Amino acid sequence: MVSNKKYILLLEALLCSLGFMAFAYFIHDQFPKRIISFVGLMLPAYIMSRQCYSLSDLYKVFGILKISKKLLLFIIVGIMLGLIYAALYRNVLSIPIFPKTIRNFAAVAALIGILEELVFRGFIQGHVRSINPYFSILFGTISHTAYKCCLFLSPVIEHKIDIQFLMIWTFIGGLVFGLLKEFSKSVIPSAIAHSSFDILAYAECVVAPWWVW
Repeated sequence: MVSNKKYILLLEALLCSLGFMAFAYFIHDQFPKRIISFVGLMLPAYIMSRQCYSLSDLYKVFGILKISKKLLLFIIVGIMLGLIYAALYRNVLSIPIFPKTIRNFAAVAALIGILEELVFRGFIQGHVRSINPYFSILFGTISHTAYKCCLFLSPVIEHKIDIQFLMIWTFIGGLVFGLLKEFSKSVIPSAIAHSSFDILAYAECVVAPWWVW
């Protein structure tokens, strides 16, 4: 009975991942193909909604815990990790580590990062944690990486993207954020780490990049 429940949880997490991948792959396409992206998005939305019957359920499903002294420590660690990882990212791209200004889009990028953490680390990683904690970190990381790659692999995209570079950085970042979520038992530190990374990484962007749907 327990094994069957674990298989169901794994199947639901896999379907959510596939739904987000379909969304990312077709979101830049034209109608009617673009409809596939919205259908893909409805699948994880349905699975997630089945877990939530109250506000407390919502917090539990997405791994949101009340702030405590221990959690505050992990939040500080998350901010540091996010900024360090962003500094390394900017250095690899030969961008000055410290931006001269932070544009408005940085706030939007931070919100996107938080949303991704709620979905991939909060729900998907948390959903399969009962199978194995470290497997759940790997699963959530692969799911997030696949979503990112699908976003840039769409055949309608004309921009040249180094997919290998994207894959490596997303995967490593995902492992770091996943471990942070696991050890803190809350998605808040990883969400803050991801948003800190995005603020520094996209500080100079005046408008949203083409890939922001």
